[in-house]
Amino acid sequence: MSGGEDRAREVAGLLRQLWLGLAAYRLFPGSSDRPGFVAAVERIGDSVRLALASGPIDVEVRGDGFVFAGTPLPPNETTERLARACFERRVERVEIAAVPDVRDLERAFAMLSMPPEELREGGGAEAMLASAGVRSIMLSALGPSAVEGADHVAEDVVANPARVPDAHLLASQLRIDELAGAPETRAEALFERLRGLVSDLSIEAGREIDLHATVHDVVTELPPELRRSLVELLVDRVRDDPLAERLIGTMSNAELTRALVDLGRDGRRDPVELANYLAAAGVRHLDLVDLTEALEAGREEAGTILAGLEEVGVDLTKSRADGFGGSVTDALAGYLTATERDDVRTMQATLPRTDEQRKASALLALRDYLMLEGDDERLGEVLSLWAEGLQEAMAMRDPVRVRELLDSVREALGGAGEERESLYGSYARQALAPEAVLALVATVRLDDGGATVPEVLEPFGDVGVEVLLDLLAEDADRERRAHLLAALRQVARGHLRPVVARLQDPRWYVVRNAANLLGNAGGEEVLDQLAGAARHPSAQVRKEAVKALVVAGGAKAVLHLYALAGEGPQDVRPTAVSVLGAIFAPEAAAALGDIALSNPDRGLRRQALDELAEGTEGRELLRALSDAKTRPKLPWKLRRHARRLLREASGAAA
Repeated sequence: MSGGEDRAREVAGLLRQLWLGLAAYRLFPGSSDRPGFVAAVERIGDSVRLALASGPIDVEVRGDGFVFAGTPLPPNETTERLARACFERRVERVEIAAVPDVRDLERAFAMLSMPPEELREGGGAEAMLASAGVRSIMLSALGPSAVEGADHVAEDVVANPARVPDAHLLASQLRIDELAGAPETRAEALFERLRGLVSDLSIEAGREIDLHATVHDVVTELPPELRRSLVELLVDRVRDDPLAERLIGTMSNAELTRALVDLGRDGRRDPVELANYLAAAGVRHLDLVDLTEALEAGREEAGTILAGLEEVGVDLTKSRADGFGGSVTDALAGYLTATERDDVRTMQATLPRTDEQRKASALLALRDYLMLEGDDERLGEVLSLWAEGLQEAMAMRDPVRVRELLDSVREALGGAGEERESLYGSYARQALAPEAVLALVATVRLDDGGATVPEVLEPFGDVGVEVLLDLLAEDADRERRAHLLAALRQVARGHLRPVVARLQDPRWYVVRNAANLLGNAGGEEVLDQLAGAARHPSAQVRKEAVKALVVAGGAKAVLHLYALAGEGPQDVRPTAVSVLGAIFAPEAAAALGDIALSNPDRGLRRQALDELAEGTEGRELLRALSDAKTRPKLPWKLRRHARRLLREASGAAA
């Protein structure tokens, strides 16, 4: 892949993260400390740092996407949504000169969430961001020059651009009052006049957005019959006529939905078929079909179209008072219906508080919803609320509920592609925020018959183990560390991969903790890793690893201990001999006998004899070694030491 393609991919990734951040902000505006928004800010920061490493970031906005370095970025639903949000607010250029902090992102996202009219009255996004002191991000009109050091300069900039006429002037230039004939005929004539006017006007490159928006304002003020006919013409020609596509693009989903339903009032066109046609043409997403079906059925409340709720089992004929009382289904319905976002806040308290039958139904609805949802924005918002529900189930020490919530999302996202599968781990980690886990650990002193900390955390699997290991490494409180280590010894059983990975950590105490855990939670499968840790540069790690070998493997660890006694670090060799003596098995006794016979270190040979004298099987071998007829034969002093040990053992037994 070329450097230019790499750069374009980096910028596209950044734009995607910006949209996800904007979506998180819109869900809870002004709540910059929400976990979902905090995580989005971190991802944006990482993406900006990566992209800025190759130079300044400067992209142009189009109605259907972005242009970078003079080349349109590949189509992507997420970046298209961001482009549309910018386009509707007269933002024609996005520049990022530095990594934005939470404050800058909050200000920028607030601009992109304001109604376009309100933003224009405030002077536009560029002026409002500047007055707010935001310097890292610029949302501006496309001027005649790019930022210093940027990837490109805007093309087709004219020397003396014409001023975009206002709606009243444009209407007079179109001579709308002079149109005659049937509505269809007048609409055809009006469209051709529009085409000629757009062609004749010398509009500055990038300022076409203002002209198209002005045309949109003119269209909304047309007589009803003429307006319906013109919209019908635009829809019919949207695939083949660029001007029709651009004019349709100036309409919001709500405006276009109402225009389509308006076309169907006299029965001449089917609004849902028209919406499907626009979606198939790639002009709008399938959301438009849901909105059109909902509005045609009369599902509008306080100006908000209630669409798509049947897919998650919501009966729109019920009142909220008689409805679902706080299930996940209700939460999802609240999200999908709340264009104004008033009901979304109630989702926080819904996941763990329903009766058993409702819980089962809600979890099935959640799983089905996640499997079907194709919108990353909605998916992230629902998963953020799911994470909060997990935290509440943890706080109640309800391992059954924790497992149910985890399994439903794991099943829904499993096999859906690497990116979607990674969402499970990301949002499970969000649920395991340090404050939530430490609050759970603090309940270990309670003797109330509730579930233990390991029982609550075990369903998280590898992710839970990783989070506990992070806390253990960072917590300075000795008592809390002891509780975390005790929980890990149980939770890590069956989830050893994250623990084994910590053996490579540069911090010696982290490696020591990992060795201790592998000894307590592992088995024969971790012996090779522990043998490697027994050669670690840190003496504390080496000592812990040798002891862990015995705890993890018992007699299976004999070969590793024998090798360490002969070739391990000097301080490890006596420890290896000592722990061999603690293994009461024939293999261990044989290893000690071989050390006594052949190890070059006379002190270790003597120590091996001492260990043999401690066990019944060892004494039989010790008796053989003390005999001068045994071959190979011990040196005389060691044979004498062996006989003395046998006499002492006999005396003690008597």
